[in-house]
Amino acid sequence: MMKLAVSWEVKRITTKFEFKIARSAESFYDVVIVKITDGEQAGYGEAAPSRRYHDSTTQVTTLLENLTNEIISLPVQDAELRQAKIEALFSDSFSLQAALDMAFWDLHAKQLGKPLHQVLGAEIEMPISSYTIGISDQDMIKPKLDEAISYPILKIKLGSPQDEEIMGVIRQHTDKILRVDANEGWKTVDEAKRRIEWLAGQNVEFIEQPMPAMQLDDIAKLHDWSPLPIVADENSVRPEDVPGLSGVYHGINIKLMKCGGLTNALKMVALAQKHHLDLMMGCMVETSVAISAAAQIGSFMRWLDLDGNVLIANDPFIGVGNVAGKLILSNEPGIGVRRR
Repeated sequence: MMKLAVSWEVKRITTKFEFKIARSAESFYDVVIVKITDGEQAGYGEAAPSRRYHDSTTQVTTLLENLTNEIISLPVQDAELRQAKIEALFSDSFSLQAALDMAFWDLHAKQLGKPLHQVLGAEIEMPISSYTIGISDQDMIKPKLDEAISYPILKIKLGSPQDEEIMGVIRQHTDKILRVDANEGWKTVDEAKRRIEWLAGQNVEFIEQPMPAMQLDDIAKLHDWSPLPIVADENSVRPEDVPGLSGVYHGINIKLMKCGGLTNALKMVALAQKHHLDLMMGCMVETSVAISAAAQIGSFMRWLDLDGNVLIANDPFIGVGNVAGKLILSNEPGIGVRRR
C-alpha cells in the first residue's frame, strides 16, 4: 500500500439565516476539510471549531502544517491506537481530532469496499432528525418556520429574556413537536424550574442544557423534579464525562466536534448505555462531510439533531440525504460524500 498523504482546505460556509444561540450569533463559519489518501482511495473529514471549546480554524491549520508527518504515520486499521495518538498530538483541538478520525474511518471503509455504517455495526434506519430554529427576532420566526415546513420536529434555541415571546410566535404558526435547547441560558434553579414547568405544557419533548455546565450540582436538582427529560450538551463533551452525568441528566448529546470523532462517540454510546442515559447525536453548523460521518451511527440514538448541512446555503459536498428529517445513508463505500 502506498504511503499516506494529507491535505486540507478552509471553507467558509454561510447560514441561510443568522444562527443565534444564548451566547453568540453568526452568519458564517469557517471549517477545515481534511483529506487523507493512500494513493488510490481518499478519506474525508471536517473540523468545525468552536470558541466554546477554545478551538479555532487558525489553530487547526497550524497543527496540520506542523504535524503532517505524524498524521501520515497514523494507522488506518487500528482505531484505538490511532485515536490515542491523535489525542496525544492534538489535545488542544477537539475538532481536528474529529476531522482526522472521520477521515481515517472513511478511508478504512473505502479500502474494505463497504459503507461505514456497516463496518461499525449500525443500521441504515434511524430516528427522524430535528430542524433547528435559532433565537430570533419575532419578525424572522415565520420565515424560518417556512424554511422548515416539511420537518415534523423542530429544535428551538431559547435561553434569552425573550423566551416566552419566541415560543408564543412559534405556537401561533405551528403545533409541531419541539425540542428546546437553552445553551446554558438559565442561570438559577428557580428560573430553570419556571421555564421547564411552562414548557411542559407546550408540546416540548425534552430540554437540552438548561443551565451553565459549571453548575452541575444545580442541574442535578432538576433531575427527579422535571416533567421533561433533561439532556446534557455542554456537560457531555468527552467519554470521561459520561459516568458523572448519571443521576444529573436523563440523556446526553454526542457531537463529533466535541468528543473527537466516531471512535470516541462509540465509547460514549457504550458508557451511556451502561449508565442508563438516553442518546442523542447532535452537530455544529457543518457541511455534509461531518453530518454524513455522524449519521453513520445514527441508528444507535434515540434522538437526532443532524441538520447542520441543511442550515447552510453553500454546502460544498453532497452526502447523506435529508428528506423532511429522514436521513438517507449512501450505499457507497465510506461515509458516502463527494464534492459538488
